Amino acid sequence: MKILLTNDDGFEAPGIVQLYESLKDKYEVFFLAPKENMSGKGSAITVWDQPSFQNHGNGIHSLDGTPVDCVKYAINFYCPFTPDLVVSGINPGPNLGTDILLSGTVGAALEGRNLKYPSIALSANSFELNDYSHQVKISEEIIGKVDQLEFNSQCILNVNIPNYSDNNNPKAEFTVPSLEIDENNISEDRKSLEKGNISISALTPILYSHDNNDIARSWTKKLNN
Repeated sequence: MKILLTNDDGFEAPGIVQLYESLKDKYEVFFLAPKENMSGKGSAITVWDQPSFQNHGNGIHSLDGTPVDCVKYAINFYCPFTPDLVVSGINPGPNLGTDILLSGTVGAALEGRNLKYPSIALSANSFELNDYSHQVKISEEIIGKVDQLEFNSQCILNVNIPNYSDNNNPKAEFTVPSLEIDENNISEDRKSLEKGNISISALTPILYSHDNNDIARSWTKKLNN
């Protein structure tokens, strides 16, 4: 498997560095992350200037741009292969509910859609971790089985991993983002993580509202009268 690895916290953040050290001997990995912390940038891009690229050695590279810039520029210019998978993280702090709209971690994964496998956003349930070994182990297990996931690669997986102190043997649970209306009794991501489970949600940008089509169509006709 060929992996493009990025994040939104910067190329020196311990989450991505520790994950990279674990993945690089098992997979072909290209590491390109923002030069500075870009948390909260969502799906922002650099418009007027071309972000500068820097090689830091040991296979680690940075871009003076946003997380989405990193994915775009890696795939179009810098990555020596076409990746099968984009992995974004491991982020310090969870990305749950409506926070996913602002998350650069999730934004980078969304930019990685249309690859061979669904892109993955990885987050830890702590803002103060230095040792990500628990999260790295779980991330490896998820990445190692992503080729068994047979659904539309335009979706991404948003994964939130509990702390070791919360649960040293957490189970994976399929969830929906908090505040979503769930008609199938699927757990909300926030509640799942609070129980010490690994929250995994399938996300995709929704640019078209099926539920409101008829309402919007009738209202639009009134504008012409």
